[in-house]
Amino acid sequence: MTESNNYDVQKIADQIESYLKDHPNAADTIEGITKWWLTGQKIEVSNLIVQQALIYLASKSVVKCNADLSGYKVYSSNKAKAEYQTK
Repeated sequence: MTESNNYDVQKIADQIESYLKDHPNAADTIEGITKWWLTGQKIEVSNLIVQQALIYLASKSVVKCNADLSGYKVYSSNKAKAEYQTK
């Protein structure tokens, strides 16, 4: 991964984490996060960068990944709402 990609991944990870602080019950697929969570914030980015950001956030236990009934991976906050409110 290039240095600019590392920056993009960190920037997107920060945006996703911020979104989850504001919407602690949010859950969506990579495509949904790209289309709804980030586009709503006027951010355009590839699904690959979002996937890398989610992997990074999962490694920090910020997000968790579950498969829905159709097999799609759905990402959501791994922290309780109260944890976000105390920061």
